[in-house]
Amino acid sequence: MANEEQDQPTQDPIPVRRGRRRKQALVAVAGAAVAISGAAFFAGNHSSENQQAGRAEPLASPSASASAGATASAPAEQIGKITAAGDKEAKGKPEPSLPQSAKDRVDAARKAAAKDGVKITHPLPAKEDPAKQAAAAQAKEVTVGSAKAGGAMRIVTLRGDLSGQREIGWVAGGITKHGPTSCSQRFKLYNEQTPKERPSLLVCWRTSAKRSVVVADTKIGGRPDVGRSLAVIDREWRKLG
Repeated sequence: MANEEQDQPTQDPIPVRRGRRRKQALVAVAGAAVAISGAAFFAGNHSSENQQAGRAEPLASPSASASAGATASAPAEQIGKITAAGDKEAKGKPEPSLPQSAKDRVDAARKAAAKDGVKITHPLPAKEDPAKQAAAAQAKEVTVGSAKAGGAMRIVTLRGDLSGQREIGWVAGGITKHGPTSCSQRFKLYNEQTPKERPSLLVCWRTSAKRSVVVADTKIGGRPDVGRSLAVIDREWRKLG
């Protein structure tokens, strides 16, 4: 009887192993698809709106040479030591860049959106004036509220002249005067042939050679309160002295 039990054929484990391998392969493919589509989504939806959802930056491993360590593909937030005949302090932040495959997917998504009639709009660049652009770079900016809260207000202040710069550069007519302060809800964006009224966006400003205040207020599903922007500008103007 013992010999008969020993002569019994053992169960072939190959089908079980094949099943496990197939499941592992499917999981790997699904994970890769999610990662790629997620990267393209975030890259394609990056805009000038107030986006505060934290995203972890990938870590770049130090390279064995100075040329490789200083490539522009490193994350912008990484400041570390670059190996080049010994560790050296990185003097600047490299410009971030997406992998080519992600860029291709973003371009394809934008082309598909355009084909379906979905417009991707961006504000016009500030009017070219080297002196004012240099001054605008020193402006202080504070954002109050968020899209989740139903609206946000951006307050820009500078001890200098912001005429034609920052959010004022979006304005294309429709200006109303409130004493020394101007406001508008008419803007021209990159891919628009004519200016348009934006009921949910209000830009107000007061500028001079020595001080400037700009307020951009948004309200989802409604109109921003002009009086609120005027009060903020008056307060910040007095602070600039």
